[in-house]
Amino acid sequence: MDAPTATPSFDRHAVVNRFGVAVPLADPDGEREQQLLDDLIELQARESLIEARRARTIEQLRALTERRVAATAAARSASSGADSADARRGATWTPRFTARRELATELATLLRESERTAETRIAHAELLGAQLSETADALERAVITPRHAQLIIDRACDLPAETRAEFERLALSAAERMGVGPFARRLRRLRELMHPEPIEQRAETASAERWVAVEPAADAMAYLTAYLPAVDAVAIHDRVNDIARHLAGDGETRTAAQRRADVFTALLVAGEVPGGSCDAFGCDGAASSPGTSGDSGRVPLGHGIRPRVSITVPALTLLARAGVDVPADARAAHLEGYGPIDDETAARWAARAPSFRRILTDPHTGAVLSVGRERYAVPADLAAALRVRDDTCRFPGCVRAASVCELDHTVDWAHGGETSADNLAHLCRSHHQLKHRTSWSVKHLGAGRLEWTSPRTRVHVTEPPGFDDPPRVRSTARKATEARPVRSRERRDDGSPPPRPRRQFGPRAPLPDEPPF
Repeated sequence: MDAPTATPSFDRHAVVNRFGVAVPLADPDGEREQQLLDDLIELQARESLIEARRARTIEQLRALTERRVAATAAARSASSGADSADARRGATWTPRFTARRELATELATLLRESERTAETRIAHAELLGAQLSETADALERAVITPRHAQLIIDRACDLPAETRAEFERLALSAAERMGVGPFARRLRRLRELMHPEPIEQRAETASAERWVAVEPAADAMAYLTAYLPAVDAVAIHDRVNDIARHLAGDGETRTAAQRRADVFTALLVAGEVPGGSCDAFGCDGAASSPGTSGDSGRVPLGHGIRPRVSITVPALTLLARAGVDVPADARAAHLEGYGPIDDETAARWAARAPSFRRILTDPHTGAVLSVGRERYAVPADLAAALRVRDDTCRFPGCVRAASVCELDHTVDWAHGGETSADNLAHLCRSHHQLKHRTSWSVKHLGAGRLEWTSPRTRVHVTEPPGFDDPPRVRSTARKATEARPVRSRERRDDGSPPPRPRRQFGPRAPLPDEPPF
């Protein structure tokens, strides 16, 4: 008698092929993932709608409050007249000021938040209603997120009213395709290029506001923050990074972040970095005097390490300083890891540079013209050109500097990919591994644009920082050699000074730079 055969289990999501293997008809888990992703998109859209309606409601409250307070003040003045005390108080407590203070305190107590936060809500709601109506509309339609809208408001506040409409148009175009991190960098770049006051004058004024401050933190720690010219800040950061890299080696247990913090402290407190020498770590100590740390003839670590500041200075910029007429929309100098800087600073640092690397670029688009090399290893000139082009990691939303990223062949060399500008892009270590170990895919669209496709087939396009820059405002009001007194910061419409540059405390890198990620 034959043994009874087992009854095969029935799976309504699969069929058995001719090899006896169950082949899925559908992916219930995948469908559920897609549904959850769609739910997140809907929730974010609701959040945008709520923020837009909140701003509109606050703006309506402001208008009604000002109207009521103004009517009350007019009636009081008509019925009793204004004595000298009222006149003195009226210099500050105008109907507009009174209404805003009244509404701010009302909102602060109602929403259980600080009065400063309430005042900011009122000011931003008024700006959205009066001058950034397209941003308010895009927020209500969930085309942009609340964070994108807040970034537009913050940067628009730094621009004169007459330039805000064009700024808003360009900002909204970028907001629809950029994550928050790259979008913030894009807006800073737009603001620098579109501001009607030449960047040379703004840099001089802002430099007069430089400061250093300590902010207490928990657990016997504190933040030391400096507001400095961008080139100086980048130079300091680069020197600290270089010294910290030299300290890495066998037996070193500190993380890269800890080494950087220790180097920073040692340089400022003691003037040198203990625990090594330039002889031991291969620094260039020839230009330095022998060390005095008890090891005769050895140079303390850090004395031979100079900061590397990478500034892209278009040839047209240098020609303009030499008196040659150049197009008014010639591209601005670019500080790697920051963005546009003034021509005077760029030319001054270029004059101090011990050497130059020539990178041929289109003077109007900034695109690399030619670097063709037939080999896997990326030539130094091509790598430098791509670092200028990319500026950051090119994965959507990542803003890690290109200088600490890796160059990736978009189409693998083993699969026929070329070592060319159209097949290379910077990726941080984490996203480089992500590209090769997950279902994310990427392709070049030309002009440095990358199209990323997520495992769930959602498409994201990233662009180089200067992909669609507007024409810059060039300084024609004065020559570089003319002296100009430093002006105080411009005051607001209500006469109050603008706030000091906001300090941002805490680690800013979005991802760790050492494994595990």
